[in-house]
Amino acid sequence: MATQKPISTISYNTLPFLKEKLDLWVTEHIIQSYMFIFHKGEDGDKDHFHVRIEPNKKLDPMDLSDKLLEYEHGKKKPLGCRPWRPSVEEDWLLYAVHDKDYLRIKYGGGEKGEKLPYQWSEIVAPENYDVEVAFLRARSKLEHTSANLATQIRQGTDALNLILNGENVYTVNAIMRAMQHNDYERLQADFFAVTDKLQQLYDAIRKFGLDVKEDDNGFHLVESSGTPGPEA
Repeated sequence: MATQKPISTISYNTLPFLKEKLDLWVTEHIIQSYMFIFHKGEDGDKDHFHVRIEPNKKLDPMDLSDKLLEYEHGKKKPLGCRPWRPSVEEDWLLYAVHDKDYLRIKYGGGEKGEKLPYQWSEIVAPENYDVEVAFLRARSKLEHTSANLATQIRQGTDALNLILNGENVYTVNAIMRAMQHNDYERLQADFFAVTDKLQQLYDAIRKFGLDVKEDDNGFHLVESSGTPGPEA
């Protein structure tokens, strides 16, 4: 389906071929700009480029894929790219460098959060495209996400200080309420679990005709004055 919105793909082309095509599309006013970065293959994937373009007009992504077919001498199957997908600049930039905070928020850590790190300076773009400014803008946006604010509060950052530093008061309050509710549910669950364990222990003691008595010196096992438990 034709689109004029930014799109991205993963390319397995050679560097000279890919850059030549992207520069040509800019020259022909097919796209306004592009960014790409080289990634070493991980998790069984081959070495590849992450590519993002901003169309200058409606484009058919399948036509773009056809134009990236790169035939190599002696090889039957050409190099190419994966299907194009909608792309948000901030998300693309932060994943392109495997930003640790972004991966933690997006994937929750674990194996998916363990990626080779890259630098924003490794991103290739036309001379008139300021990658550094775009990256700083992406990092700034990440710092103000609800997930990041919740992490800061969990780590001890005072909510009032966040608000005084410009964070949205409604967002901070909503996070605080959610965290308090979650803490209450967790404490309640822990209380019921402990209560259940104590009841099991009490039932086990009664099987031996004993009971628990508390005095100034603490708890003591004594002979039960009541009826033994049902399994005694």
